[in-house]
Amino acid sequence: MNRARPLIEDFPAHPDGDPAGALARAVRERRTALGLSIADLAKRADLTDAQIRAVEAGHAAPTLPLLTALSRALNTEA
Repeated sequence: MNRARPLIEDFPAHPDGDPAGALARAVRERRTALGLSIADLAKRADLTDAQIRAVEAGHAAPTLPLLTALSRALNTEA
């Protein structure tokens, strides 16, 4: 089945149930797959480089505004 967008089931949770860790891996993998630097992603998401580093280190709480900004910035159709 061809899907335009991945489902939440496509991003397995951290074995310890750590959503920040799962988010960190997913963001880093998607960013690098798109060939974006941290600065590029920060600009696209209207966030700071420090905020992106915190996300990728697993130190950011996955809030709805943060997830929305990252989702839009990492969408290849944007």
